[in-house]
Amino acid sequence: MMSTKFLSRLALMCGGSLIAASAAYGQEAPAPAPAPEDDVTSEIVVTGTQIQGAKINDVLPVTVLDETDIANVAATSGDELFRAIPQAGAVAFNEQNDVSSNNVRGDAASINLRDLGTGNTLLLINGRRMVLNPGFQTELLVPVVSPDTNEIAPGSVRRLEVLRDGASAIYGADAVAGVVNTVLRGNRKGGFIEGEYRNSDGTGLYSTQINGGYGFDFAGGRANLTVYGGYFFENGMDASERAYSADDDKTQLLVGTPFEGDTQFNNRNTFGPFGQFDIQITNNNQTPIRDDDFYLQPSTLTGCRLELGNGLCARNGDNPAVGVRYNRAFGTTLISEKTRINAVALFNYEFSNNVEGYFEGTYYRSESSRNITPAAILSAVPVGISRNAYWNPFGPVTFPGGAANPNRVPGTTIPAAGANLIMERYRFVDAGNRSVDVDKDSYRLVAGLRGNFGAWDFDTGFVYSEAKSTDLEGNRVSLTLLQQAINKSTPDAYNPFNGGCVTGDPGNDDCTPNPASSIDPFRISVFRTGGTSLALADFKVSNSALLALPGGDVGVAAGVEWRRETFFDDRDPRIDGTITWTDSVTGVFDGSDVAGTSASPDTRGVRTAYSAFVETFVPLVSEDMDIPLISALNLQLAGRMEHFKDIGETAIVPRAAASWTVVPGLMFRGAWSQGFRAPNLVQVNDEGTTRSNTRDDFVRCQAQVEKGVIANLGLCPGEGIISFRSGTDQLRPEESESINLGTVLEPAFIPGLTLTADYWRVKQTGLVGVFGDDNAIALDLLLRQNGSSNPNVIRAAPNAEQIALYQGTSLAAAGDIIRVLDPYINLDSRVSKGWDFGLAYNVPEFGLGQFRLRFNAARLESFVQSAGTDGKTLVDAVANGDLPPEVRIEGLGQLLEIEGRPKWRYSGSINWGSGPFDASVFASYVGKVWNTSVSRDVPLVSDDPNANFFRVNDMLTINTSISYTFDNGGALDGTRIRLGVNNLFDVDPPLADDTYGFFSALHSPRGRVFRVDIRKTF
Repeated sequence: MMSTKFLSRLALMCGGSLIAASAAYGQEAPAPAPAPEDDVTSEIVVTGTQIQGAKINDVLPVTVLDETDIANVAATSGDELFRAIPQAGAVAFNEQNDVSSNNVRGDAASINLRDLGTGNTLLLINGRRMVLNPGFQTELLVPVVSPDTNEIAPGSVRRLEVLRDGASAIYGADAVAGVVNTVLRGNRKGGFIEGEYRNSDGTGLYSTQINGGYGFDFAGGRANLTVYGGYFFENGMDASERAYSADDDKTQLLVGTPFEGDTQFNNRNTFGPFGQFDIQITNNNQTPIRDDDFYLQPSTLTGCRLELGNGLCARNGDNPAVGVRYNRAFGTTLISEKTRINAVALFNYEFSNNVEGYFEGTYYRSESSRNITPAAILSAVPVGISRNAYWNPFGPVTFPGGAANPNRVPGTTIPAAGANLIMERYRFVDAGNRSVDVDKDSYRLVAGLRGNFGAWDFDTGFVYSEAKSTDLEGNRVSLTLLQQAINKSTPDAYNPFNGGCVTGDPGNDDCTPNPASSIDPFRISVFRTGGTSLALADFKVSNSALLALPGGDVGVAAGVEWRRETFFDDRDPRIDGTITWTDSVTGVFDGSDVAGTSASPDTRGVRTAYSAFVETFVPLVSEDMDIPLISALNLQLAGRMEHFKDIGETAIVPRAAASWTVVPGLMFRGAWSQGFRAPNLVQVNDEGTTRSNTRDDFVRCQAQVEKGVIANLGLCPGEGIISFRSGTDQLRPEESESINLGTVLEPAFIPGLTLTADYWRVKQTGLVGVFGDDNAIALDLLLRQNGSSNPNVIRAAPNAEQIALYQGTSLAAAGDIIRVLDPYINLDSRVSKGWDFGLAYNVPEFGLGQFRLRFNAARLESFVQSAGTDGKTLVDAVANGDLPPEVRIEGLGQLLEIEGRPKWRYSGSINWGSGPFDASVFASYVGKVWNTSVSRDVPLVSDDPNANFFRVNDMLTINTSISYTFDNGGALDGTRIRLGVNNLFDVDPPLADDTYGFFSALHSPRGRVFRVDIRKTF
């Protein structure tokens, strides 16, 4: 039986430093002893190798986050826990980034090591894969998938093991950025129950949770059963409770900064209760508006052309003035109300001294509820209003049947029969904020055998896991039913011409709502259900002493794996094309009958993958060989083959790693590997999804520039463009090459101290992406300048007005864009590099208690994305003047600090314990980034290409806690009371031009959180 001290030290020898990670090498000072309720004799799993028992730890940049580190973070969710890892990048799946029904919504989160992209980090539980979260989200316009880190309840975790290097050769697909292995706490003897209450200072936000666990041996000590359960509830917080999220107009928050008064921070929306319309007439002088385009506004604002009564007027134009733009944050939720339930059962049984059976069962349920902004129509899908609609201000003198029209506005020469209108902008504020309720269930079953036959260890197991979610959105609008309600010729018709609030702030709420009786007929709920499954079977063998060399024992491992993954995404019939909409006035067809949502087909897919791997560990030199300047030299070699049946592709990748100990206490290490990530099932199986975006038609605008209508392409007015994105089984796996070079220093004159530094570089090629509809339109302009066109930009035949516009220009006449084809393709390449720095110090006892210091820093040095063939054509065309400089090719070049890739992230902790008292201080830092959606009105002259963008500040938060554990043999024996504060100095997330006023992928809006918990062990 291995000693407790040896196991504690071995847990500390897993390379690097993570958060407050235990990362010391051969420390003399012992780590704090683990709690007696936990079994410390279980095998130490080292992520980064499959060779059980091999002394390979120092070859690999593997770091371990133990229970002390987890307690320092004081997380209530896997998301909060994983965000504290400095090597983790932006979190794409988060609850502030879920306002669109096409995003992952609900209580879900992702992980993105090195910022290499969601889906490039492999998540394991006890060494085997997690199932993917149902649903997907677009990242750079491409659907991405990820396991849900919130399924990992911090209270059931013994430790996290993070391999900060590419590991496809060892673990297979998706391990491009690294691997995170969650080790659950099994083999418990005894139990505990714990309750906690938290409150966010200055708000009504609070949470409660209760967790418990119990474990016991039986069958003469050959078996153990450990169970855990937990319940968590958080009541949620409205956006109005934070100044930065309460209003889309954030200009008041910029006072005293270089961007004071900058209107780019006023993001109030042109879609509000003051609608914008187009009169279907040929003579603009038939109304005092003298324009076929007009929008509503309070009569107290300037620019009125036609009084409509009730404090409203019509103003000409198609771009509503700032004064009537809508605050989309009004009535919305910043942090959702949520409930989490989790249960874990871990069982193992020794059949003999050589064979052990084991079982893992987990269940997780989450429920979340929030409000988002009211529904609005899409700019590319306007709604026709009949001339006979009761509330049409330009309707007939008399309705069919002879009734006089009381709503026709006098003072026009509109024909007596009236005029049809097109409603181009409108938000259904009087229907109320949309509600979003997401329920998710997930379970995981693992059964297997492990043991040995002779010198060979083996492990074989089967995993089956499923996750299902239901997203129900209320207060949506059916276009078919809406049009019927608007076009009634009776007073019970829906009235889109009554505006919002004509006094106070017109951008908040609707002071003249329609009666519910006119709204209810078109008010609907829309669902989206999704599911994923994972079935996995594997067989692995290893021998840590296959043969003896002068430098030590050669270890080897090999294994095979079969994996089957499925997913489905089932959209509401009004979105998936079952129930469509045809405008009864204009005859225009759309595949979606839901206002504000593009058509999205149901999607499903299946993938079967087969793989095999082999790994060796070769100790070339040992200290006993007495070779100068080579105290130890170790080598790891590995290779893997993985075949994906659905795309017919096979990936074969190698890995080589080595460590060189110059003298005891000074070691250098390095690794080179190739990796791969298969295109996800959405990218392969998406039959075609339409998205409506506002884009510039550069071709038409170039003609306007040449005709003198506009000065340059920078003034090109955007319009609604339909983009059609589709998947294909012709996609290839993305490939990568990783290099990691590091050093570990353990000075003998400072026992207990370990310092680490690692350099890493990852090159990714064949990244799955889309060319982008804006880039496709720019390429269409470039090709038309040379007499051809881009076939992916599908246009209607030019009408007489358009033919006249193009006459005398360098371009042939072009009609309106019908749609842009934008399929998923293997596109760009990317090179990322950076540094990791770590410190771990268990301070020797000196009479004032035990001190434990940890520090971990991640420095992102470069993040460069290079264009594919067509993208490079555009970049070169702009550079040589064939395209005007106003055509910007986004997402290429140096992307360091752009929108969410800070140069620096670090964290550190200090723990102190003396007798029954324990205290901790934990700090987490996220560096500055550039917000490219906002630039200076008066540009600076600078060599820095980002100098004119808005600078999002850095953020440093500090958590503290103090606890007392009773050890008096009485009723309170084994009871711990802990008081803590997260974000001690109540630091707000730094301001950014984003939905809720901050980058939710980087920062949290919870502010200072007071917490108290009581734990009883028995």
